[in-house]
Amino acid sequence: MTHDQEEALRLSDRIAVFDTGRIEQVGTGPELYANPATHFVADFIGDSSFLDGRIVGLDGGLADLRFAAGTLVRGVPLHAKGQPGQPAELMLRPERVELSPEPGPEGASLPVAVQDVTFLGNTTDVAAVTAWNTPVAVRLGFRHPLAGRVARGDRLWIYWTPEAAQAFPRG
Repeated sequence: MTHDQEEALRLSDRIAVFDTGRIEQVGTGPELYANPATHFVADFIGDSSFLDGRIVGLDGGLADLRFAAGTLVRGVPLHAKGQPGQPAELMLRPERVELSPEPGPEGASLPVAVQDVTFLGNTTDVAAVTAWNTPVAVRLGFRHPLAGRVARGDRLWIYWTPEAAQAFPRG
């Protein structure tokens, strides 16, 4: 048993994630990272940004979310039953988010302001905030067109593919 997620991922074939004595999810490291069953697992395993929104539409297991600035994001996989009007959080992993000077696909793109840039060799970590001041982390690979060119104060866009984001209903 360990509380160190990196140690668990490095040493284990299967991992059980507990929250206050209750099993939240059991799976391999890649399963837990790619498909967390709950907000707790998503937050515990790996790095994530969580954006507060509200469910405004449902289609099967997909949700449409509206955010504080009025931005609408469509077709996000929903990880529990939700209802229109219910608060929800959009989870984005930093390496699965694209950064661009132009908007991405409609319904999966948000404007951001760059707050900080950290060059790490093979990656560049970008700390940005949404129009409603929620932090979003983006990790650019070394060969990304904006790696080495993005700067604090830049106004850019983040976008993602539908399978790269996940939503968790709240309340």
